[in-house]
Amino acid sequence: MEAVLYHPRFGYYTSDRNPIGKEGADFYTSSDLDPGFGRLVARKLSELAAEFESFTVVELGAGTGALARDILAAHPFTYRILERSAAMRERQRQTLGGFDVEWIDELPAGLTGCVFSNEFFDALPAHRVVRRSGMLREICVGEGFREVECDLKIEIDENDIPIAEGHSTEINLDARQWMARIGACLQRGYHLAIDYGYLRREFYARPSGTVMSYWRHQAVEDPYARIGEQDITTHVNFSDLIDAGAAASLETVSFTSQMQFLIDLGILDEIGRLSAASDADSIRRLQALKKLILPGGMGERFKVLLQRKL
Repeated sequence: MEAVLYHPRFGYYTSDRNPIGKEGADFYTSSDLDPGFGRLVARKLSELAAEFESFTVVELGAGTGALARDILAAHPFTYRILERSAAMRERQRQTLGGFDVEWIDELPAGLTGCVFSNEFFDALPAHRVVRRSGMLREICVGEGFREVECDLKIEIDENDIPIAEGHSTEINLDARQWMARIGACLQRGYHLAIDYGYLRREFYARPSGTVMSYWRHQAVEDPYARIGEQDITTHVNFSDLIDAGAAASLETVSFTSQMQFLIDLGILDEIGRLSAASDADSIRRLQALKKLILPGGMGERFKVLLQRKL
C-alpha cells in the first residue's frame, strides 16, 4: 500500500494525474462540495485560537489545497502545510496563490496552535491480518499481486485485535506513529481530525475489514486492479487515535459525527438562508451542503475527533 500510493515515480499520490475533486479522476472530499465547509472549519479553528495569543494551523496532507483556501479566505491564520508529495504541493501552490502559506517537511517543535487534517489518516498504509486457528496471520502480497498469509511481522498485542476466526482487519501502525508525533510537536493546542471510520467495536465487527479502492468516482472492491491508478484506503480506527493520543498527552475533548460537528457550527443557518433564495447557484449550494450532513451518508460516515494539550 505504501508503494502503490507513495512511490516517487508511479505512486497514486505522487504522479502528475489529478485524483481529487469533482473534476478529479477518482474521488472528492467534503471541501470539494462547497466552500461553506471550509468556512465552518475556520469558525471552529477561530474558537480554538481565541484561547491563545498566537496560533498556528498545521494541515496534514492538504489535497488540492481547496480546503486551506476556503479556511484562509474566512480567517487569515498563520498556516503551514505538511505534504510529502511534490506533485500535490505544486497543485496546492496553484490553488493557494495569493495566500501566505508555508510548506514544511515535518511537524515543527514547540507548536502552539492546531494540527488539523481532513481525510489524512484513511490514506496511510496499513497492515492486514487474519485470524487462523486462533492466531493472527499477516496478509502479504506475493508475485503477481497474489495474497499470501505469512507469519506476523509486526509487534502488536494480539489480544488488542478482537476479530473472530477467519475474519480479517487492518492495523495502522503509521496512524499510531503520527499521533505520537502530533503529541510531541504540540506545546499547547489542539489536534482536529476529520475522516471516515469507527470506534473499536464497530471497526473490528466487519468480517473482511475496511479496505476499499476508488476509480473514476466509483467504489472498487479489488485493491489490485489498476495498480497506481486507483486510490486505496482503509477506514480509520478512531479508538486507536484516541489511545495513541492519550499516550502522547493528548486529552480527547470530543468525538462526534460530521453532521453534528457542522450543525454545532451553524450549517443549518446557511441551509436556511439558501433555501429562501431561488437562484440557480443557491439551489446548487443548498444540495451540496445537505450532502455534508446527510444521515446514512457523509454526515454519519465521517467523524470528527478533537484533542487538546494544554
